[in-house]
Amino acid sequence: MKEIQSSATVQQQIKPSAEDNLLYVAIKYKTAIISVLVLLICAGGGIFFWMQHQKTSEQEAALQLSRIAPFLDHGEYKTAINGSGTIPGLKKISAEYTGTPSGNMATLLLANAYYSIKDYDSALKIFTSVSLENKDLAAAALSGAGDAYVGKNQFGLAAESYQEASKKAENSVLKAQYLAHAADSYQAINQLQKASELYTKIVADYPGSTGAALAQRSLWKISGKLK
Repeated sequence: MKEIQSSATVQQQIKPSAEDNLLYVAIKYKTAIISVLVLLICAGGGIFFWMQHQKTSEQEAALQLSRIAPFLDHGEYKTAINGSGTIPGLKKISAEYTGTPSGNMATLLLANAYYSIKDYDSALKIFTSVSLENKDLAAAALSGAGDAYVGKNQFGLAAESYQEASKKAENSVLKAQYLAHAADSYQAINQLQKASELYTKIVADYPGSTGAALAQRSLWKISGKLK
Protein backbone atom coordinates (compact mmCIF):
# COMPACT_ATOMS: atom_id res chain seq x y z
CA MET A 1 0.00 0.00 0.00
CA LYS A 2 1.95 2.96 -1.30
CA GLU A 3 -0.18 5.82 -0.05
CA ILE A 4 0.87 5.37 3.58
CA GLN A 5 4.61 5.56 4.24
CA SER A 6 5.42 7.42 7.44
CA SER A 7 3.99 9.83 9.98
CA ALA A 8 5.71 12.72 8.20
CA THR A 9 3.89 12.20 4.90
CA VAL A 10 0.29 12.51 5.97
CA GLN A 11 -1.35 14.67 8.62
CA GLN A 12 -4.98 14.52 9.73
CA GLN A 13 -6.47 17.45 11.62
CA ILE A 14 -9.37 16.80 14.05
CA LYS A 15 -11.14 19.94 15.13
CA PRO A 16 -14.15 19.37 17.39
CA SER A 17 -17.07 21.66 16.66
CA ALA A 18 -18.33 24.18 19.20
CA GLU A 19 -21.42 22.02 19.67
CA ASP A 20 -19.28 18.98 20.46
CA ASN A 21 -17.29 20.93 23.03
CA LEU A 22 -20.39 22.27 24.74
CA LEU A 23 -21.95 18.81 24.83
CA TYR A 24 -18.76 17.45 26.41
CA VAL A 25 -18.83 20.15 29.07
CA ALA A 26 -22.55 19.72 29.76
CA ILE A 27 -22.09 16.00 30.36
CA LYS A 28 -18.92 16.35 32.43
CA TYR A 29 -20.31 19.04 34.71
CA LYS A 30 -24.01 18.10 34.79
CA THR A 31 -24.04 17.58 38.57
CA ALA A 32 -22.33 20.92 39.22
CA ILE A 33 -24.51 23.09 37.00
CA ILE A 34 -26.96 24.95 39.26
CA SER A 35 -27.24 28.13 37.27
CA VAL A 36 -26.47 29.63 33.90
CA LEU A 37 -23.46 31.41 35.42
CA VAL A 38 -21.98 28.17 36.73
CA LEU A 39 -22.59 26.54 33.34
CA LEU A 40 -20.67 29.27 31.55
CA ILE A 41 -17.77 29.17 34.00
CA CYS A 42 -17.49 25.40 33.80
CA ALA A 43 -17.84 25.44 30.04
CA GLY A 44 -14.96 27.87 29.65
CA GLY A 45 -12.70 25.96 31.99
CA GLY A 46 -13.76 22.55 30.71
CA ILE A 47 -13.08 23.36 27.08
CA PHE A 48 -9.71 24.86 27.92
CA PHE A 49 -8.49 21.83 29.85
CA TRP A 50 -9.95 19.43 27.28
CA MET A 51 -8.11 21.19 24.46
CA GLN A 52 -4.90 21.20 26.48
CA HIS A 53 -5.30 17.47 27.09
CA GLN A 54 -5.86 16.82 23.38
CA LYS A 55 -2.80 18.90 22.48
CA THR A 56 -0.64 17.03 24.99
CA SER A 57 -1.91 13.64 23.78
CA GLU A 58 -1.13 14.50 20.18
CA GLN A 59 2.38 15.65 21.07
CA GLU A 60 3.03 12.42 22.97
CA ALA A 61 1.63 10.29 20.15
CA ALA A 62 3.71 12.11 17.53
CA LEU A 63 6.85 11.60 19.60
CA GLN A 64 6.16 7.88 20.02
CA LEU A 65 5.43 7.56 16.31
CA SER A 66 8.70 9.26 15.39
CA ARG A 67 10.58 6.59 17.35
CA ILE A 68 8.89 3.85 15.36
CA ALA A 69 9.60 5.42 11.95
CA PRO A 70 13.17 3.98 11.64
CA PHE A 71 11.85 0.44 12.05
CA LEU A 72 9.34 1.01 9.26
CA ASP A 73 11.97 2.59 7.04
CA HIS A 74 14.19 -0.49 7.44
CA GLY A 75 11.36 -2.98 6.93
CA GLU A 76 11.42 -4.21 10.53
CA TYR A 77 7.66 -4.52 10.62
CA LYS A 78 7.28 -6.96 13.51
CA THR A 79 9.37 -4.68 15.72
CA ALA A 80 7.33 -1.70 14.55
CA ILE A 81 4.15 -3.53 15.50
CA ASN A 82 5.23 -4.72 18.95
CA GLY A 83 7.89 -2.17 19.88
CA SER A 84 11.36 -2.68 21.24
CA GLY A 85 12.50 -2.26 24.83
CA THR A 86 11.15 1.04 26.11
CA ILE A 87 9.87 2.03 22.67
CA PRO A 88 6.14 1.23 22.35
CA GLY A 89 5.00 -0.29 19.07
CA LEU A 90 2.26 0.77 16.70
CA LYS A 91 -0.21 -1.54 18.40
CA LYS A 92 0.17 0.27 21.72
CA ILE A 93 0.31 3.77 20.21
CA SER A 94 -2.86 3.10 18.24
CA ALA A 95 -4.69 1.86 21.34
CA GLU A 96 -3.54 4.61 23.71
CA TYR A 97 -3.85 7.64 21.43
CA THR A 98 -6.94 6.84 19.39
CA GLY A 99 -8.67 9.99 18.16
CA THR A 100 -5.50 12.04 17.78
CA PRO A 101 -4.01 12.63 14.31
CA SER A 102 -0.86 10.67 15.14
CA GLY A 103 -2.88 7.97 16.88
CA ASN A 104 -4.99 7.53 13.74
CA MET A 105 -1.87 7.45 11.63
CA ALA A 106 -0.43 4.77 13.92
CA THR A 107 -3.56 2.71 13.28
CA LEU A 108 -3.13 2.92 9.51
CA LEU A 109 0.59 2.18 9.78
CA LEU A 110 -0.21 -0.80 12.01
CA ALA A 111 -2.55 -2.22 9.37
CA ASN A 112 0.03 -1.56 6.69
CA ALA A 113 2.71 -3.31 8.77
CA TYR A 114 0.48 -6.37 9.14
CA TYR A 115 -0.04 -6.32 5.38
CA SER A 116 3.72 -6.12 4.81
CA ILE A 117 4.31 -9.31 6.80
CA LYS A 118 1.43 -10.98 4.92
CA ASP A 119 -0.83 -11.12 7.96
CA TYR A 120 -3.74 -10.17 5.74
CA ASP A 121 -6.48 -11.03 8.22
CA SER A 122 -5.10 -8.68 10.89
CA ALA A 123 -4.56 -5.95 8.30
CA LEU A 124 -8.08 -6.38 6.95
CA LYS A 125 -9.63 -6.23 10.41
CA ILE A 126 -8.06 -2.82 11.03
CA PHE A 127 -8.57 -1.40 7.55
CA THR A 128 -12.29 -2.22 7.62
CA SER A 129 -12.95 -0.97 11.15
CA VAL A 130 -10.94 2.25 11.37
CA SER A 131 -13.03 5.45 11.32
CA LEU A 132 -11.42 8.55 9.81
CA GLU A 133 -12.86 11.97 9.03
CA ASN A 134 -10.23 12.88 6.45
CA LYS A 135 -11.62 11.51 3.17
CA ASP A 136 -8.30 10.72 1.52
CA LEU A 137 -7.11 8.84 4.61
CA ALA A 138 -10.42 6.98 4.78
CA ALA A 139 -9.96 6.13 1.10
CA ALA A 140 -6.44 4.91 1.81
CA ALA A 141 -7.86 2.54 4.44
CA LEU A 142 -10.39 1.19 1.91
CA SER A 143 -7.59 0.73 -0.60
CA GLY A 144 -5.57 -1.05 2.07
CA ALA A 145 -8.50 -3.41 2.56
CA GLY A 146 -8.47 -3.99 -1.19
CA ASP A 147 -4.78 -4.85 -1.03
CA ALA A 148 -5.44 -7.32 1.79
CA TYR A 149 -8.24 -8.95 -0.20
CA VAL A 150 -5.86 -9.31 -3.14
CA GLY A 151 -3.36 -10.96 -0.78
CA LYS A 152 -6.11 -13.44 0.12
CA ASN A 153 -6.95 -13.94 -3.59
CA GLN A 154 -10.42 -12.50 -3.03
CA PHE A 155 -10.37 -10.31 -6.11
CA GLY A 156 -14.11 -9.62 -6.26
CA LEU A 157 -14.07 -8.15 -2.76
CA ALA A 158 -10.87 -6.30 -3.60
CA ALA A 159 -12.50 -4.66 -6.62
CA GLU A 160 -15.46 -3.52 -4.53
CA SER A 161 -13.18 -2.05 -1.87
CA TYR A 162 -11.07 -0.20 -4.44
CA GLN A 163 -14.18 1.26 -6.01
CA GLU A 164 -15.37 2.51 -2.63
CA ALA A 165 -11.92 4.01 -2.10
CA SER A 166 -12.22 5.87 -5.41
CA LYS A 167 -15.62 7.27 -4.42
CA LYS A 168 -14.32 8.39 -1.02
CA ALA A 169 -11.07 10.00 -2.17
CA GLU A 170 -10.98 13.71 -2.97
CA ASN A 171 -7.65 13.62 -4.81
CA SER A 172 -8.26 12.95 -8.52
CA VAL A 173 -4.96 11.10 -8.96
CA LEU A 174 -5.94 8.70 -6.19
CA LYS A 175 -9.45 8.31 -7.61
CA ALA A 176 -8.01 7.15 -10.93
CA GLN A 177 -5.45 4.91 -9.24
CA TYR A 178 -8.05 3.13 -7.10
CA LEU A 179 -10.33 2.58 -10.09
CA ALA A 180 -7.40 1.09 -11.98
CA HIS A 181 -6.77 -1.32 -9.09
CA ALA A 182 -10.45 -2.28 -9.19
CA ALA A 183 -10.31 -2.90 -12.93
CA ASP A 184 -7.11 -4.95 -12.54
CA SER A 185 -8.85 -7.05 -9.88
CA TYR A 186 -11.78 -7.78 -12.18
CA GLN A 187 -9.36 -8.65 -14.95
CA ALA A 188 -7.60 -11.10 -12.58
CA ILE A 189 -10.82 -13.13 -12.25
CA ASN A 190 -11.62 -12.79 -15.96
CA GLN A 191 -14.56 -10.41 -15.47
CA LEU A 192 -13.36 -8.54 -18.51
CA GLN A 193 -16.56 -6.61 -19.19
CA LYS A 194 -16.47 -5.01 -15.74
CA ALA A 195 -12.76 -4.33 -16.12
CA SER A 196 -13.35 -2.73 -19.51
CA GLU A 197 -16.09 -0.46 -18.12
CA LEU A 198 -13.79 0.81 -15.38
CA TYR A 199 -10.83 1.33 -17.71
CA THR A 200 -13.13 3.26 -20.05
CA LYS A 201 -14.36 5.39 -17.15
CA ILE A 202 -10.79 6.25 -16.15
CA VAL A 203 -9.95 7.34 -19.71
CA ALA A 204 -13.11 9.46 -19.90
CA ASP A 205 -13.02 11.02 -16.42
CA TYR A 206 -9.26 11.58 -16.03
CA PRO A 207 -7.97 12.48 -19.52
CA GLY A 208 -4.27 13.21 -19.80
CA SER A 209 -3.42 11.48 -16.53
CA THR A 210 -0.99 8.62 -16.08
CA GLY A 211 -3.91 6.51 -14.91
CA ALA A 212 -5.78 7.20 -18.15
CA ALA A 213 -2.74 6.20 -20.24
CA LEU A 214 -2.35 2.93 -18.35
CA ALA A 215 -6.09 2.26 -18.55
CA GLN A 216 -6.04 2.79 -22.31
CA ARG A 217 -3.16 0.34 -22.62
CA SER A 218 -5.09 -2.23 -20.59
CA LEU A 219 -8.16 -1.71 -22.79
CA TRP A 220 -6.11 -2.51 -25.89
CA LYS A 221 -4.80 -5.69 -24.27
CA ILE A 222 -8.24 -7.07 -23.39
CA SER A 223 -10.19 -5.73 -26.37
CA GLY A 224 -9.73 -8.93 -28.37
CA LYS A 225 -10.96 -11.07 -25.48
CA LEU A 226 -14.25 -9.24 -24.96
CA LYS A 227 -17.34 -10.98 -26.26
